[in-house]
Amino acid sequence: MTDVNSRALLVNLSISTWSARKFDRAISDEIAAQHNASKDAVRANKALITGDSYKALIRAAQSARTAHYYHTLAWSDEGWRLLPTANHSTYTDELRALRGEFLTALAEFVRDYPRLQEIARARLNGMYKESDYPHCGAIADRFSMSTEFTPVPAAGDFRLDELTADELQRVEQSVTSRVERATADAVEDAWRRLHEVVSAMRERLAQPDAIFRDSLISNARAVVDVLGRLNVTGDASLEAMRATVAADLTQYDAQTLRDAPAIREQTAARADEILTAMKGAF
Repeated sequence: MTDVNSRALLVNLSISTWSARKFDRAISDEIAAQHNASKDAVRANKALITGDSYKALIRAAQSARTAHYYHTLAWSDEGWRLLPTANHSTYTDELRALRGEFLTALAEFVRDYPRLQEIARARLNGMYKESDYPHCGAIADRFSMSTEFTPVPAAGDFRLDELTADELQRVEQSVTSRVERATADAVEDAWRRLHEVVSAMRERLAQPDAIFRDSLISNARAVVDVLGRLNVTGDASLEAMRATVAADLTQYDAQTLRDAPAIREQTAARADEILTAMKGAF
């Protein structure tokens, strides 16, 4: 398998947000008592804040998280993802812009927070508790966004003087094995994305009366584009299949596929052929 150490980095996106929800034991017990139910049958969670500024802030956080996953590949369960160097510039530019949007939305929410808290005081009425809310001067600290980069580990990078040669060899073998497994997962992730795009096109286009959005084609084009930069191992089969999907399934825009039944049927049939060819690839 191609050495990924020189072709990719590991990246972790950390996002913290305030949920604006609070479990209320007293209200839960009250509801349970009203219905003669067990106390553990009810969990009342209060929506502490509602408002457009809070919703916009949460959307900004989700947009960054979506972009992070879109521009990287699966790597580990600890939050690290594989970022090919070919996609590094695109990733950093987009995440920098999205972090800017997140900080702008945060500033707006912080300005709006006192007003939203007063609205909540009236809306929750007897369920309102001042202690549920962070102080105005501390609310901004409940939100953060940052990225961290680190090299893909390589067995030869270890310099452990206290280990014997045999122990060091076992450590190096363990690292190599883990990197190989994670790299295989990253390649499978790329194949899965391509498969999902082709499957979606086949499913929608094979039904003559099915309605589909323009995003069916735009999403396919976007995935084909990004996979050209995510093929971290230089997998020739993946690149060939990506090129085939680009040439055969994304050459027509959505309106053409709606207006020309013959082209739609032909494209659906080609998508089916491609899915058959992809069997066993991952």
